[in-house]
Amino acid sequence: MPLNFVVALKQIPNPDLQFAVAPGGKDIKRETLNYKTNGSDDYALEAAVRLKEKHGGRVVAVTVGPKRAESMLREALAKGADEAVRVSYEDVGGYDVGKTARVLAAAVKTIPHDLVLTGVQSDDLVDSATGALVAGILGLPHVSVVTRIEVQGTGLEVWSELEGGLSRRYALALPALASVQFGANVPRYAPLPAIMKASRQPIKEIAPAALGVANWDAIATPYRFSVRRLSPPDAKGHATMIQGSADEQAKALAKMLREKGFVRR
Repeated sequence: MPLNFVVALKQIPNPDLQFAVAPGGKDIKRETLNYKTNGSDDYALEAAVRLKEKHGGRVVAVTVGPKRAESMLREALAKGADEAVRVSYEDVGGYDVGKTARVLAAAVKTIPHDLVLTGVQSDDLVDSATGALVAGILGLPHVSVVTRIEVQGTGLEVWSELEGGLSRRYALALPALASVQFGANVPRYAPLPAIMKASRQPIKEIAPAALGVANWDAIATPYRFSVRRLSPPDAKGHATMIQGSADEQAKALAKMLREKGFVRR
């Protein structure tokens, strides 16, 4: 059964970088950062492309973000997405997950969708809320921490990871939304010919007017949100460097562990 898939992607600062708080204390310094696709979103995209390859259909990659996010969308096109959509949302930090989810949901409404896929969480903010919020706004059944998806008749069977190595299987009617877990599959690498082709493909841009609002602030939320301050975590202790030969270090470490109560005899 061919399906229309929509995959929500987020571009995040490369987590291997060192971050510093920008002047004013409301954001990080972004001038020298490079960006990548959010980790679990790669698994969501791979899940959609595999389902399309098996059952037919169409995959639309969508992001809410600034112009720089188009490089991520072109990567998604090279990996098998058929169309890319950028909602031109210039809040580069995107700290308000509720507002972002409302903007994303408004965009998804304009795209034919049977199954919407998101990553289980973002690596930068770790809210684990976008998928559930979008599902609630759109009135879609939702399963999170998804490790496997199969088409069954006119619906889906979805496996969700639980603690202790267990999983729970759900039957979902369509349309639906699933938030895909890390490790659910092995994301593919984009081959060079596909990368070259993707570099020439158009990316659709959605502005507020296309969704019937004057600006993104016109999308109401039931709260007020603002960043008061960003700061590094307060240091709660200091590392102890053990000097000496390997034998001396081992003896000193063993003594320290006994003194701190980790080893009892």
